[in-house]
Order: sequence, then C-alpha cells, then structure tokens
Amino acid sequence: MRKIYWLVAILGVCLLPGCEIETAPYDALEDAQVIGTEDGLQTATLGNYSYLKKEYFVKPFHYIGEFGGDNIALSGTTSDKLMYIYNYKHTNDNYYTQRLWQYSYQDIISCNRVIDLAEKGKSPEMDQLIGENYYLRGFLYFTLCSAFGRPYNQNPTANLGVPVKLTTDIDDLPPRETVAKVYKQIEDDLLEAAKLMTIDKENIYATKEAAYALLARLYLYKEDNTRAEEYATKVIESGRFELLATEDLPKYFTKSPEENKETIFAIKHIKDKDYLYDGWYNIGAMYAQIEGQGWGEMYASSSYRELLDQYPEDVRHGFIDPQYTKDDAGNMELWALWVDEDKGLPMFDNQNIEEEAGKYVYFVDTNLDGKETKFDVEKVVADGVTKYFLDDWDRTKDDKGNDIMVNRGTREVKITNRMHDRNGYPKYYVLKCSKQDGQAHLWSPVVSRLAEMYLIRAEANAKTGNGKAALVDVNEIRQRAGLTGDALYQLGALPDGKSVLDIVLEERRLELAYEGHRRFDVFRNGRTLDRNYPGSHLAGNEPFFTVPANHPRVVDYIPREEIWAQPNLIQNP
Repeated sequence: MRKIYWLVAILGVCLLPGCEIETAPYDALEDAQVIGTEDGLQTATLGNYSYLKKEYFVKPFHYIGEFGGDNIALSGTTSDKLMYIYNYKHTNDNYYTQRLWQYSYQDIISCNRVIDLAEKGKSPEMDQLIGENYYLRGFLYFTLCSAFGRPYNQNPTANLGVPVKLTTDIDDLPPRETVAKVYKQIEDDLLEAAKLMTIDKENIYATKEAAYALLARLYLYKEDNTRAEEYATKVIESGRFELLATEDLPKYFTKSPEENKETIFAIKHIKDKDYLYDGWYNIGAMYAQIEGQGWGEMYASSSYRELLDQYPEDVRHGFIDPQYTKDDAGNMELWALWVDEDKGLPMFDNQNIEEEAGKYVYFVDTNLDGKETKFDVEKVVADGVTKYFLDDWDRTKDDKGNDIMVNRGTREVKITNRMHDRNGYPKYYVLKCSKQDGQAHLWSPVVSRLAEMYLIRAEANAKTGNGKAALVDVNEIRQRAGLTGDALYQLGALPDGKSVLDIVLEERRLELAYEGHRRFDVFRNGRTLDRNYPGSHLAGNEPFFTVPANHPRVVDYIPREEIWAQPNLIQNP
C-alpha cells in the first residue's frame, strides 16, 4: 500500500531553520543528538513554528473557518476551489483541505520528533521548548478536528475525527479516531504544555497562557462550561494581557504581534519576507484592494453589517472600508438598493437617485430615446419606521426583439451612499487581514487574544445560568468598542426575543469576525447558518440559503489523496 501522507510528512521532519522565526527554514538535520541539545531543540522548534505561516497551511486554516460562515459575501463565481468552501458544495479533491491535512501532519510529526528525542527535566529552558511542541501539536489537532470532525455535541464517541499520530514511524498508519478521543489527545497535549512552559516569552511563541487560552476554547467546544470559565479566567487574571484602548481597536491588526498587549498567541508574519507575490497571495488580498494590490472580491456580508450598524458609534466599523463613489466635486453620491424580498430578482440591482428640495428623486429613460423622466421616491412612515419605494424599470425586449423599458412594479429600497461595485455587489472591504507594519496585505493571524477569553467566559456563564456574569463580560467588550448607555445590556431588559446566550453569540460574532471562528461557533451551538443575503453562494443550482448544524457538509471531506494512500481512512458521508 502507498503511504503518501505519512511519507510526505516524515520528509518534513528533519528540518533546520535559522535562529529566527522569520528566517528561511529547511536544511537537512538528521542527527537525533542535535535535537537533544538545547540549541538543537530551539532550532527544530522554530522550524515547527515556521510551518504555521506557510501559505499552504495558513490560507486553508483561515478560509475553512471564515469562508464557511455568514460574515462574508463573495462578489462573483471563481474557478479557485475556495468557492466550494464558501458555497458548501464540498468536494474530496479540494486543494485547500488537502494542504491543510498534509501540512498539519508534517508539522505534527515534526513535533513528535522533538517530543520523543528531548529530555524533560534537564532545564526550565528545555522543558519550555518541549512544552511549545506539545502546544503546537494540540493546536494542529484542534484545527484538523474542527475541519474534518463533527461538532463535539453531536455524538462524539461515535463520530470520527482525524487520525492521532504520536510517532515518526512511517509504518504507523493510525485510522481516524472518534471526535472524543481526538479532543482527549488535544486536552492532554495542552495540559502537558501548560505544565512544562514556565518561561514568559513574546506572544509569537507558545506560553502557559496560550495553552490555557486554547484549553478554554476546547472546553467551550466540548460544552464543559465550568472548565471553560476556569481557564478563560486564568488567562484574564494572569495580568499578562490587556484589552487595547477603544481608539486603538481599529488598528489592532496593523500592529506587529509583539507590539500588541492584547494578543496571546499569533502566527508571526514578517514585512517583505512573508509577502507573497507582492501581497496578491496573502489572505488580506481576498478582502480588499489596497495601493493597487489584492483581488478585493470577498466583502463584509449584509447580515454582518446590519448587526454592526445597529450602533454607528461602534469603533469596529473601522474594520470595514466601504468604497464610496464621489462626483467631480468630491461629494458623496446617492443610490437606492432594492430590499431583496423576492429571491428570484437580482440581488444588487440599484437605481441612482438625487436629493432635491428635501426629497429624493430618480430619472429613467422610459422610452429609450435619450430623454429621462423624473420620478419621486415615495416615502412612507409607519410606527416610527421610514421606508422608501420606487418603480422597478427594467430593460427587456418585446415580441419583435426591440428594446423596451418595462415597469415591473413598485419595490422597497434602501437609500445609501453610492458605492463602487463588482458584478453588482457593493465593495465593503474588510481590513482585519491587512496593513500590518504599513504593508498592504501583511497580517499575522491571531490564534488567541484576550477579548476571546472574556467572550468564552461569558458564553460559559450564559450556559450555566449565570446570566448576570455573562453580561458583565459582554459589556466589557462593548464598552471597549466605544458603546455606552442603552447599548450596554442589563439582565432584566434584554431585546425582545433574545436570550443571554443570543446576546453573547452576537457579540462574539461582532468582535471575532474575520478571525476564523464563525463557522464553528454556529454549528457547535446547534444553530442553523443563515446565508439568506446577497452573495454568489446563492448562484447556481440548489444553493444553500441555510445550513443546519446536522447537515453532512458541516464538515469537509477527507482529501481523496489521503484515502487513496491509506485505505483504512473512512470518508465523511
């Protein structure tokens, strides 16, 4: 039998990076005695960190968690296989899932080598480095099981996760373990990491607090809410981290990780050295065009923006960059977007409008003779709510093939500032993954940060009936976002129809958007992903307007190359 995926991984084990994370790794290192020294262990461990920022790991790591959520809207179809992550038409030959699997196991086996050959107890420095490898292995198994294993609350002792390989032996070909067993291995690794790591290091390396932070998330995913609250509190009360000030929050991801006192652990990317093809193949390039760099095709979804827009003073608006048009004098222009009540109609048809004598008007060449007729936009106020309506004129052909304009009836519209668009989709650029150190699409993905710890603790408390404590933590995050007064929540005065858990999950969505959490947050809570908003995920046959938590495509297929290479791997249904 072929043993491709372990063989490829084994070939990545003996790697010698330079003495810095940013230096180019991967010259041969085969002497086990070298890894047994502190210098050798340091070198090998830096190589293991370097795997995380490889394009073939970091892009699928981000895409799978974020593009499968509801914070994003793709502005067209694409032959890139990210489309099948985005629209839930999963395939078993997607090179993103294949790369995530391959590069994760390469790094896992590299961690196994260090763990096997290093000697615990020789020095605090040696133990620290061994602990970092336990952390990395736990993090990688968490990443893999989140992508390929069903949520923990869906029968974890029966549903399959991923193989747990704890050796470097090429003949060791473990089958997929259950989700419960994979989680137990992650827990064991992180607890061992926390025990061994006693040295405070910069946040581009694993530390005891980084292990606690990932344990808090692990326990939250397991619905072990007591321990989720316990470990989140350990991080919060460690004193090592602080929430950024309100005015600094929109600049969070422009800072190098080491300069950011809120970051617990980040995958360090270095200016110029980790800038792929002038930024065009960095993650941020999908979200925005900056200084002529980037595709700028994946935008903030309307459902995310509607949640954010409930409070215009929320400084998290700074992560979204609407691309408004301006007239020759530099003034904003207006347009009307159809309120999409009929899914058979185009999503982003629009009508240019003008403001005239205190009302809105629009112009249509109804006879296609070059002469425009002026119409008033109808304004209706009911129960304190203002709505606008106008006629939907459409260019079509008559029975003889002649171009004509047809009035398809009155439709509700939303009046906004006019924007640049792509394929009819207004460009709402996302900036969370760009502008680090002044470079257009440089970004160091944050694995854990302090705000998440407050939200983990809030969710755990909400689920154990301590709603008051949950809202204290939610309000901490909202106050940091610049919200005050009625924008803060009180236990006896929640919005109609909303539970404390609803409030917590909304805040988690607002705060952690575009950081790779959303898909998992929806499904692990047994909720239905609502994608009933404009985007090319609704193009083609049988689109997914919603994805329930029990749907087969909540998880990805095991890459077919791995099934071919190791026949004892069972495919996801």
